[in-house]
Amino acid sequence: MPDNVPSLAEVTMLLAAAALLAASVAISAARLGRSLAMACGWSAVAVGLLVLVNHSIARGAWMPLEDNFDALAALGVMLAGCVLYVQWTRPVGGLDWFVLPVAAILLVAAAVFGKTAPRQYGETAWSITHRLTAYGGTLALVVAGAVGAMYLVANRRLRSKQLAGAAVLGNLERLEEIAHLCLVLGLPLFTVGLVTGLLWGIHLTARGADQQREFFGPKVLLALGAWVLYALALHTPMNPSFRGRKAAVLSLIGLVLMAGTLVAVQFMPGGGRH
Repeated sequence: MPDNVPSLAEVTMLLAAAALLAASVAISAARLGRSLAMACGWSAVAVGLLVLVNHSIARGAWMPLEDNFDALAALGVMLAGCVLYVQWTRPVGGLDWFVLPVAAILLVAAAVFGKTAPRQYGETAWSITHRLTAYGGTLALVVAGAVGAMYLVANRRLRSKQLAGAAVLGNLERLEEIAHLCLVLGLPLFTVGLVTGLLWGIHLTARGADQQREFFGPKVLLALGAWVLYALALHTPMNPSFRGRKAAVLSLIGLVLMAGTLVAVQFMPGGGRH
């Protein structure tokens, strides 16, 4: 068995972290106490960090970019940490309800794919740049997509006047500002990650037709589709008739394509190495 396969204890702890995030969302949604919800959320982040540190020590490398377990777990922990920090310092009603489940899913995916399909990467300066920018951009764009979903729900409530007894999700203007900020930060990083990944793949194709078939497949098409949608959403302020709900829909569809890209990588032969 490869050295980078996570242990049963690491998998169990990561699943426990995902459960803590789910508990945080449930407590927040039921209004059982903000402090309790935050405690569960930060406990999940702490458990996730402990798992990453322990796995890095076992591998003898500190960067969480060398296999599926590290990469997906790091994304989930970072996403949860960012949202919890925002909710602690300047809360946006309902933000944790939409984003923390995504973080929990990433942790579960890390536990599943890390155990069943571990992959060891041969890192170079180019590949590290690709991974850092791709993961950083993905993180910001996932938040943009989740906030887009929040915008659609809040907008629907406002239009139907179903406000009595409904949880506060933040005003539409602020949600649009947050989504736009995430797009401004995430799209350039994701663009660098996409370009470096494409060039890296083109370089690898020179070594054999099999690698070409592996690389230029669903994951690249889905990533390109997500990039186009997020790029359109980013530029909607230039066209006032295409702001608000339409931009939120684009961000949400982009989030779905992004999730499809992560899943497609796992089921492609050798896909996780590119």
